[in-house]
Amino acid sequence: MTLAQAPTAVRWILPGTLILVIGALPLTWVHITSLGGFNLQAPYVLAMVLGLLLCFFPSAFAVGLRHLPTALAPWLVAYVFYLVILYVGLAGGSGKGVVLRQIFFLTCGCVVALGILATSGDPRVLRRSGMLAIAGFLVLTEVLARQIGLGWGIVIRHFLSTGDLNFVFYHFLRELFQLVAASGSEAKAADKNVVAVAILTAVFLLRAGHQGGGNDQVGRLITLLALFVLVILNTRSVLMIAALGLPLAAWIGTLRSGVNSTPEFILKSVAFIGIIITGFLVVSMDTASIGLIEDRLSFSDASSGKRLEQYAWALERIEAHPWLGSGMGEFKGQPVHNLFLGAWMHAGILAFLLVVFVYLAVAVGWIIFALRVATQPGYWVLSSRPEWIAVLPILPLFRVWIAGDAGHPSFVEWTTLCIFFAMVQTNRLARRGQWLRSSILPRNLLST
Repeated sequence: MTLAQAPTAVRWILPGTLILVIGALPLTWVHITSLGGFNLQAPYVLAMVLGLLLCFFPSAFAVGLRHLPTALAPWLVAYVFYLVILYVGLAGGSGKGVVLRQIFFLTCGCVVALGILATSGDPRVLRRSGMLAIAGFLVLTEVLARQIGLGWGIVIRHFLSTGDLNFVFYHFLRELFQLVAASGSEAKAADKNVVAVAILTAVFLLRAGHQGGGNDQVGRLITLLALFVLVILNTRSVLMIAALGLPLAAWIGTLRSGVNSTPEFILKSVAFIGIIITGFLVVSMDTASIGLIEDRLSFSDASSGKRLEQYAWALERIEAHPWLGSGMGEFKGQPVHNLFLGAWMHAGILAFLLVVFVYLAVAVGWIIFALRVATQPGYWVLSSRPEWIAVLPILPLFRVWIAGDAGHPSFVEWTTLCIFFAMVQTNRLARRGQWLRSSILPRNLLST
């Protein structure tokens, strides 16, 4: 059964559930239940529901199963092989939970990718899911905050008057996260970081889903709101990628709109560089809030120092056991925050080489796509905005160098990567359908 063959009353269920899954990405701190010692959070459960629903649309499901491996296999097979090596190396140790989480996160990401293919990369799904992610997070946290006598209005006034960036997590979000956390668990700073990753991803998806030739005024307003939330969330890596990703998307969009001469290209490029420089000048303003943000971006704080200590410790262990690794280890109660050093230290040089291969495969695929989008006017045939699709992988590619859980991508980051490759593959199928006049995707599915 395709979507168009389904009764009208249920035709919206599959895209609607996909919107809920993506829209719930900032809610990985909302606990639903536990299964076999694994905490199932809100987006995890919704991803499982989406997988079950896909089974009721076998025609759409088959399209994804047939064509998704083409996009994912070059790096996914190598990463799964790495996880096998890591699991063997960590047999009997507490670190094997990392492997099981990664398998689950990858599976959920692939389910979302199948949903993207099944709905033909519908820009309305991207638009609405991005809006839901941002609005849903703000509304839910506001409702929970009322239970402890706080709210976003109080938090914003406190931030603007004192510049206290730590207040948001330690006296606001952590209390909210604890209200819906699993019994016996405590909210961690990493929960806030994942929320920030999800908010920026939601911005990219929302902007990608804009249709029509006019300016996306609504998207711009929501982007400004989201950026303010990101500043308050105080996650340095996400702020840095936002400072890179937003101008990059605008620059690619400018190239796609047409550059008639080399001087025009240089002029527009210089203009975007000027925007970035202006942003840094604004950040350098002498105010309490901006001063604290500047301190966070200076890489001279305690967090950066701890990571450098971790890296030195990891290199010592790698030097002592370069071939097979030395198993899972923690420095001052935390695993090394770097996927490459962690893989080598935990499971040896083969694990390290596999991770490097995966990273290069993803990075090269992303760069080729971005160049094609920017330089080939007829390459992108879907109605979504490809310049915003092009910036999706930047955050996952950056955070593996510094993220917790031994640098392994989170649920949100795997989902983001899978959405990117699913959109690339959907565009490839649509192009093939235009050229051959016999689209591989069912025609009634494309029109849904």
